[in-house]
Amino acid sequence: MARRGYVQLVNGFYDNDKVRDLVRMGRADSVGVYCMALSLCGDRLTDGFIPRRAMLSNIGATPEQVRALVDEGMLEEVDEGWIIHDYTVHNRTKEQVLHARADAKERKSKSRCHATVTSMSQRDSAVTSGQTPEHQNELSKDNSTPPTPSKPDFDGLLDSLERIYPTNRFDGKTSQARMQLEIEWPKIVKAAGEADPFEFLEAKTRAYVGATEERFVKTFSRFIGGELYARNWEKPKPETPRARQVQPVKSRSQQNLEANMAKTWQYMTEEERARYSQGGLNAQQG
Repeated sequence: MARRGYVQLVNGFYDNDKVRDLVRMGRADSVGVYCMALSLCGDRLTDGFIPRRAMLSNIGATPEQVRALVDEGMLEEVDEGWIIHDYTVHNRTKEQVLHARADAKERKSKSRCHATVTSMSQRDSAVTSGQTPEHQNELSKDNSTPPTPSKPDFDGLLDSLERIYPTNRFDGKTSQARMQLEIEWPKIVKAAGEADPFEFLEAKTRAYVGATEERFVKTFSRFIGGELYARNWEKPKPETPRARQVQPVKSRSQQNLEANMAKTWQYMTEEERARYSQGGLNAQQG
């Protein structure tokens, strides 16, 4: 078991839409089950997989508690258990954890091997170069430090998206929505592929807003959290009105004739009707 590790739970977890839905439905106990499941996955390095036996025995969850999490999309049911949705997006995989441990062990081993010669090497270098060991250490540290990558300009991006979104549906400037955007950003970059992720998200947002009636547009935080940017949005085409079929208008004399025939038919006996029908047939044959 890992024991030394930990899993991530963002500060805004309490204000997450899915979590709030569970609480409103009286399922705060399911939220506790979810947190315990996170801890189990981090401890056992299962990459988000919770075996059925562990869920019911170790965590002690009831089928109803688990079903509520599945219905909210926080758990995905698979063979022999469940998987926490997007676990590996926010937490390190087993391979990453083991690789980091191996690197740390190797660094520690190298540090021990070179501990006895470090001070002597620094003194020799100081004599030959005229520089102090401290000076050399500073140079070495400066040369080995990689440049810090620039952070995405989320403020500028949110300003652009705010101009696209309906005013009463845009909550992107709230701390919770901003945090959610930063968390989801790696997935947005992946969805963009070779395209610029900023331009990709702007285009997807514009397409979604354009293809959806304003009253049905979800808040920006739900647009991001629901990964709606990964879908293709097209404005529905207006239906072509069908041409009305105009019935031919009967003349007044024709209408009167048909009305008189219908009235006469009512007063005919069965024999008269049969004779009339036979006569009509003979007339057509003649």
